[in-house]
Amino acid sequence: MLIYLLIFLSGTAALVCEVSWSRQVGLVVGHTAQAAALVLAAFFTGMAVGQFLGGRMMSRVHPLLGYGLAELAVAGGASLVPSLLASISASDFGDAGMAMLCFVVLLPATIPLGATFPFVVEHLSQREHGGGRIACVYGLNTTGGLVGVVVATAILLVTVGVVASSYLAAGVSAACGLLACLLSLNEKQTTNDSPELTPVGDPPATFWIVAAVSGFGTLGLEVLYMRLFALVFHNSTYTFGAVLAVFLAGLALGASLVAAVGRRFTPRTFLAAGCATGAVAVAASVVVFVRLTGLDYFTGGDTFARYLGGAFMLVAAVVLPPAILLGMTLPAILAAKDMSRSVGRLVAVNTAGAVAGALIVGFLFIPWLGLWATFAVHVALFGVVGIALLLWDARRNAAFGIAVVVTLGMVVTGSGPSQPPDNEAIVRRWETAYGWIDVTRSHVDGARRVRQNLHYRHGSTASAAREYRQGRLPLLLHPRPTDVAFLGLGTGLTAAPAVADCDVERAVAVELIPEVVAAARLLADVNLGVVDHPKVEVRTGDARHYLQRTDRRFDVVVADLFVPWESRAGYLYTVEFYETVRQRLKPGGHFCQWLALYQFGPEEFELVADSFAAVFPNVTLWWGQLDGKFPVLAMIGSERPLVLAADRWEALPELPGSADAELSRFAELPRLYSGQWPVRSGRKLNTDEYPWLEFAAPISRGSNRCLSGPTLRNYFDDVLARLPEGGILFASLGGENTPRRRAVQRLGLFGETRE
Repeated sequence: MLIYLLIFLSGTAALVCEVSWSRQVGLVVGHTAQAAALVLAAFFTGMAVGQFLGGRMMSRVHPLLGYGLAELAVAGGASLVPSLLASISASDFGDAGMAMLCFVVLLPATIPLGATFPFVVEHLSQREHGGGRIACVYGLNTTGGLVGVVVATAILLVTVGVVASSYLAAGVSAACGLLACLLSLNEKQTTNDSPELTPVGDPPATFWIVAAVSGFGTLGLEVLYMRLFALVFHNSTYTFGAVLAVFLAGLALGASLVAAVGRRFTPRTFLAAGCATGAVAVAASVVVFVRLTGLDYFTGGDTFARYLGGAFMLVAAVVLPPAILLGMTLPAILAAKDMSRSVGRLVAVNTAGAVAGALIVGFLFIPWLGLWATFAVHVALFGVVGIALLLWDARRNAAFGIAVVVTLGMVVTGSGPSQPPDNEAIVRRWETAYGWIDVTRSHVDGARRVRQNLHYRHGSTASAAREYRQGRLPLLLHPRPTDVAFLGLGTGLTAAPAVADCDVERAVAVELIPEVVAAARLLADVNLGVVDHPKVEVRTGDARHYLQRTDRRFDVVVADLFVPWESRAGYLYTVEFYETVRQRLKPGGHFCQWLALYQFGPEEFELVADSFAAVFPNVTLWWGQLDGKFPVLAMIGSERPLVLAADRWEALPELPGSADAELSRFAELPRLYSGQWPVRSGRKLNTDEYPWLEFAAPISRGSNRCLSGPTLRNYFDDVLARLPEGGILFASLGGENTPRRRAVQRLGLFGETRE
């Protein structure tokens, strides 16, 4: 029937909107874990309200007409979201006020979206017998959501655009609504008086409880699996999409299973089996994850396609079994006899539980209990419900067996796997909404580092010289930097030169993760106590959002090494971000963005450089680390050519550790200068609407095309060594010979000079 296609497309459009809205809201309130939770809460809260209202109204209007009008309302509300969010972004309501307004803005679209499901169920109940139809509709809607996630992630966001994708989804909803309204005009409302479908009162209390527990635990598990795979994936948009897609696929398969064999078993049998075996499967999934990954960084495949395929297979092996089993619970309730008139309220209860589960698990359970113990809580939650249902059916032996297995699963899961030896000892660990934040100490050389989720480094004392240079070089390129800002704190080593620089009077460091600030405090002996220094203000939150909301102006702004393939990090490389930074610079100020070239392919590097040059009239490139395997480069953007002051080197204070030879004397500075990046017309730019970098960088990384080794050598000879001179004058330095400088840089990078 055509209605099944409509409900599938409705699910697709809904998830495309959610993906798009999460990015749009992030630009308003900051790309933080709280912002992601805000979108999730608004989306599901609106859905729950709509499901409840739809359940109350579905018998009062022609259900197909009601569905059509609801879809049209979704389209209208979704079409208004981008402009309303833009208005909020330009307002001055404070962070809390803006967050609340963003929450409210999404409701006019999500409330009617929730109402669509009860209307479709009522429409089908008047024409078809059996509860399998409801499970089928639920499964199709979930499958549509799966398609929406994949299509939005893989295609729409970068080809159609972020905001345009939400408009496209609104158009799909409008088309579904118009078609449903036209169909309703061609048929008369019928009433099925079959005793099988005549309501006999509210569902039993057990169904309401299981519906709420299912929503709470299922979405809580989605949060947990996202966190689990963050331990081994590089956390790009693609890998996050893989986890979400597999999870939705499991829920859809669970619903399909109920629809296919629902008549052979009672709903209580499905519920007992789903919860009991689901609890065991959750515990087993953690064990399988540890056995398959060893908690090592996932690097499968020599191309990006193979990497992504391997990632999907890994996620499927871990996530699919529990998702299928737990995905049977709500459809089993909805498929029970005489549930048609209660479906709206039941689904609303499930959705309300989902909102609570996502928020409580993400912001309470994980920080308080830890990742493994929170998994154990979910094992216990589903296990207790499954055991209670088995006892309700007088299956005592089965209940006892499940109780034993669930208890063992809780013990194994809650204790967590032992961390594999990696020549490091954990000094301190924090459980955060962003994953594990650790301060570790090397058993080999005693170096300390701040790391996130086992493998991503925020910095290390072993690379102190390079991290100091990341702060000192941009400061020395300004004649007198009194006000400076550091976007990203990490170990605090990059911001430490501001403490030692006598000219710097005020500094602000903005760090996304509060626990990273606490970690940097443990490295006070090497970062000069930057976190608690009287002339340094440390702010937590999204760095871009801070710059958008502050009135402060700076002589120098320094952006840390943001990983380009990390989800949402690409918004710190867009034209709009650079325009924001430029507006916060004082006259004569400059912006320094550090790039780890080994994380960029040639195309991605040029995408960033061209976007940078589209905003700053003067762009110069400087080497931060002449290392052929791990090269680091800085882009310095300013209104006019840089003016150097030799007296800045006269009383240059020493920093802990070895001296920086290239920055110890004014005359050595040209050796770090690479050239001026030209403005190239007609080049593709990285923007908020088309965040190309975030989606292209993982492909270059997975295909081993990043600027390191031979790829860097070729790019150095073909592009970097041919950059024009400009943006800064070296006459006062004795007329540095350009060919000689290039030769010195090539020798430092590759240990050879060009013949």
